Amino acid sequence: MPLTYTTGDPLQTTLQTLAIGHNAKGRTETNPLDMRLQAEYPAAFAGYSRLCRQGRIRPGGLWSWSESLPRLLFLTVRESSVGATRLRYVEAALMTITREYYYYDLQSIALAPLTGKEEWPSMRPVVDYCLSACPLEIEVYEPE
Repeated sequence: MPLTYTTGDPLQTTLQTLAIGHNAKGRTETNPLDMRLQAEYPAAFAGYSRLCRQGRIRPGGLWSWSESLPRLLFLTVRESSVGATRLRYVEAALMTITREYYYYDLQSIALAPLTGKEEWPSMRPVVDYCLSACPLEIEVYEPE
């Protein structure tokens, strides 16, 4: 299926899963979307943070929370909450989605912005390349 690029509020998606970028330390991030998600799904963020402290979450990996609608899919794209989003981590996480979507029981994905407007031009080709072979319906939210 083709990728659809859009703007707007990722929390308004009607797709099954909302994929968000997060850090490998499990620390709170202060961007507006993460703050809203943490307020709405505190148990998901607590579970993710606990796994990070146990060393079970690594950069480039995925972790799924299926107790909400939409489901949350954490993409570990930063080493810490103040670190930069790394293209190699984004690529690893997106390639895992493409190869193992059935393992995570994914049927459709809304990909929240993984970076800011300034870095998006270098990130978009990676998103295109990694997700172009994925058979799922995917909406990619571009940074505004």
